[in-house]
Amino acid sequence: MGNGWHEWPLVIFTVLGQCVVGALIVSGIGWFAAKNDADRQRIVR
Repeated sequence: MGNGWHEWPLVIFTVLGQCVVGALIVSGIGWFAAKNDADRQRIVR
């Protein structure tokens, strides 16, 4: 059957993709939680 080494690129790609999406969600929540417009501009830049 094989030892599954061919699956590792898919595993690494999936984990990195989930990290990127998670960071985007967390930064979006932080952007919406910012109270004033100056903080929002600082987060965007």
